[in-house]
Amino acid sequence: MSFDTLAPYYRYLEFVLAGGILQRCRTSYLVEAAECRRALLLGEGPGRFLVELMRTNPSVEVICVERSPAMIEAARRQLGGPDRRRVRFEQVDVRTWQAPVGVFDLVVTNFFLDCFRREELQSLVMKVAASARPDARWLLADFREPETGWRRWRARMVLKLMYGCFRWATGLSAARLTPPDGFLENAGFRLAGRRLANFGLAHSDLWRRDAS
Repeated sequence: MSFDTLAPYYRYLEFVLAGGILQRCRTSYLVEAAECRRALLLGEGPGRFLVELMRTNPSVEVICVERSPAMIEAARRQLGGPDRRRVRFEQVDVRTWQAPVGVFDLVVTNFFLDCFRREELQSLVMKVAASARPDARWLLADFREPETGWRRWRARMVLKLMYGCFRWATGLSAARLTPPDGFLENAGFRLAGRRLANFGLAHSDLWRRDAS
């Protein structure tokens, strides 16, 4: 799975297909990251959330785990000189990434968890959760299927087309969407907020882990 071929066009492709919806989803709960000190960003891509995080939190230190070197280069170009010193990029497949234990008070997965098959996603969530502190926050933006009605059928058609295109273009392992909610709950997180967009096709989540 590699997004190298899409990296030069990703931002323009996103704008054409979704306008500003995905970026609004990414930053919907950005205020929750204002006091965080160590952040883990997975599959950050060309750095649109990263730039906003650095702008709103002048002291956060960030590790970005991203497999695509082209995406990493695109993200680096978005950062100013001082901000670059606060960000470390790790070019690695997150499935084989050696995660530290209990160090991050913020985890961010924007339009990333939908890339994995169910069994991969379960293993990934548990590994990332182990790297988070007892009081960590997990910001998540992704696609979803509404529960009923025409919105559900619309979402199913869009997701089927999207997965077909991305599997062809990037070698994506997943063929369908797996909601991560149950895995996050099993890892000790609880859903503290959810905002829907685009008739329920996309959502922004705030998950919290209580330190008690």
